[in-house]
Amino acid sequence: MLYYFIPDKSIFGGIKVGFQLAEMLNDLGVPCVVATPGALAPQWFASSVPVVSSEWAQQNLEPHDRVMFSLPHDYERLSHLSQDLIFHCNGTDPLIDPILADKSVRHLSCWAQASSYMRARGVEPTEIGISVSDCFFYAGTPKREATACYMSRRGLDIVERTKAENPDIEYCAIEEMNEQQVAQVMQTSSYYLATSEGEWFGLPALEAMAAGCIVVSVPVLGGMEYLENEANCIVTECARMPSALSELTCPETHAERFAMRQRALATAYNYRASLQKQRLRELLRGPLEYLH
Repeated sequence: MLYYFIPDKSIFGGIKVGFQLAEMLNDLGVPCVVATPGALAPQWFASSVPVVSSEWAQQNLEPHDRVMFSLPHDYERLSHLSQDLIFHCNGTDPLIDPILADKSVRHLSCWAQASSYMRARGVEPTEIGISVSDCFFYAGTPKREATACYMSRRGLDIVERTKAENPDIEYCAIEEMNEQQVAQVMQTSSYYLATSEGEWFGLPALEAMAAGCIVVSVPVLGGMEYLENEANCIVTECARMPSALSELTCPETHAERFAMRQRALATAYNYRASLQKQRLRELLRGPLEYLH
């Protein structure tokens, strides 16, 4: 059995990505359960993965069971549980460096940037990719032209300055929403403001692109494999986000906006769940064969 230890059920992209991977592995014939404190499962997205308590799992693992994790803080407490420890790398916080230095750990990566970071430290990861939930992909829902959505967890000051300089835009904060609600907001919004500077992960901006939003983003790390400035999005310094949105929304740029939105949709389609699942299927016949 493969036990994927996830720290809690909060609204964080890494938690959803962990459950998505566990579900795909089960579908592909690799028995996998998620272990969380108190066996509590997230309610903000749908998943069919069995959930057990991390307390029970730590006490009942068999010698042949495997352990997977993504939160760097879990490495120390989990490293003694199994001789087959698998690190699912979502982002490149330097806290992962001791994990990369442990030659007994197997490594999976989601992003090209994460793979590069790991290789620079002497680790060759298995690149399993990442995917956007099907509910985000644009299906023709009418968009309200002068609307922008954003997540306020980081960079709220950037949003407030952008609002002050662009008062004709209607803004919607994505807070404490489930996945379906987030998808609905993005499906009807024209723009998405990505304000988490230096973000190691960056899944929401990709979800917004899938939903047909034009993304205006501050510089990030983990999302640069899909963010192509002035092609499928706008990447701008934090101080310039208000003016970048103003320039983007002026009537004269209508044709450019249409083309940018179409390129964003085309980019996001490379991250369909069905494509990641196919990639995993092929890897299970090669580098991930040990999971069977």
